[in-house]
Amino acid sequence: MLYAPKTAPNIPGATDTTDLNCRYGNPQMWLHCGVCCGIRPHFNWVIGTCEETQGTGQFCWNLPDCVSSGSPKINYVATYQYNGEEFVLMEDSTVGEIDEEGVSGNFGVGTGFFAHNTSFRWRGGDWTTKYAPWAKGLGTDGPRGVTPPAGLWILSAENFYFGAFYMLSQLGINLEGQGNPTGTNCWMWELDPVEGTAGWSPGEPLPGNLNMLYSTENAQASGCMPISYTSRQANGMRMEFKFPEDFRASCNAQPNQTGCRPWEEDIYWGGGRQGTQRFENLWDEPYVFAVVVDAKGYWIYRWRPTAKDGKEGVVTGWPGVERFRALRKLTTRPTPVTNPRGLRTDVPGDVEEALIHQPSLSPEAACLRSSVEQVTWQWGSDALAAMAQELKETGKGSRFEGSQNWWAAFADTQQNANYPPSIMGREVKNMSERLDCNVPGTFTCACEAERRREILARPAPKGATAVFI
Repeated sequence: MLYAPKTAPNIPGATDTTDLNCRYGNPQMWLHCGVCCGIRPHFNWVIGTCEETQGTGQFCWNLPDCVSSGSPKINYVATYQYNGEEFVLMEDSTVGEIDEEGVSGNFGVGTGFFAHNTSFRWRGGDWTTKYAPWAKGLGTDGPRGVTPPAGLWILSAENFYFGAFYMLSQLGINLEGQGNPTGTNCWMWELDPVEGTAGWSPGEPLPGNLNMLYSTENAQASGCMPISYTSRQANGMRMEFKFPEDFRASCNAQPNQTGCRPWEEDIYWGGGRQGTQRFENLWDEPYVFAVVVDAKGYWIYRWRPTAKDGKEGVVTGWPGVERFRALRKLTTRPTPVTNPRGLRTDVPGDVEEALIHQPSLSPEAACLRSSVEQVTWQWGSDALAAMAQELKETGKGSRFEGSQNWWAAFADTQQNANYPPSIMGREVKNMSERLDCNVPGTFTCACEAERRREILARPAPKGATAVFI
């Protein structure tokens, strides 16, 4: 494929993707087999904004002027490839001031993303303005993107009130950037860790306030990287908690906690309109997002930079990642998130640390998930890939060549620090905020949900029961 990135790694420890070609699943495979058939796991970021006022995309209709003129304010964007031991900066997919130490940027003084984003300008559309790392010519001459065994993207912003930070196939980014010279952009995989929702159903009420940016793993299913959708479906509609495996012990120990009873709960692990996976972002509030893809799924962190060791308001929970800079090499995982308000999705804007997890489906889990569906382009290929993986017959010349479960090619980077299953979501009916900024005419740049605060109102008298409000 002329527009596909190199299969051979350019960072020691990254995966050679030659034998990870996927030929089954998404209908684009057979509709455009000469272009999309044989796609491989190379992923990269896209940023969507409402910066300009002409040719407004559907995500930017009816928004207050402050959104198009004041959000987002990005410091830098960094991309990292995992090499089996640490995350290594990928310069061709990083926007900021790059030097021997890493990448830096400060929107307030005009450095970083602001100074270099024109080099990454991409094709606008549903979002008025977009940026992405893409190949201007042949794909082998452009960014390789994140591949197995794992990857990491970081976005630091002084304001990310409304916008989008999402991921697509590198092949698709290359094709779209060049105007779809083959007649397709091979839209066969998408992850939306942070996305405003005004364009989902234009003219209708938003699922949350304007500044509640949602996480969605199922905007487009690939057939090569199976996903859960709901907790009930991921567990085969059975009366037991089986997947994800990492949460079995927690659910066995505390079976009544959120997320442990899929036969009783209606939880959308895939996120989106029916899910609770979202971040409330306050106006002109600095946030740093980190998105990890590994064998266990997608891990979406958000920090409000804090003060530490004499550094005022710049530190995050990931060593080497700060508000205005990130080092060239990073440790495998951040300091565990401990704030309970950041471990149950639907994250308020004032929470200093938070994590949302959208789980993968291992071959075994994918087989169980497929068993509750009819044989379709998605579920048939997922089941076939599970069998091929277990039989180790997925490579070139094998019986099941092109049948893939890419999750099996990724490594577990040990992001799970004994977290509760609530990081994958909870039932929508348990969300407690009052929405007053979710329809045109109510949109402002000062939205903040009214919530039932779970903080101690005042010290309780000795012997008395604590009172929460």
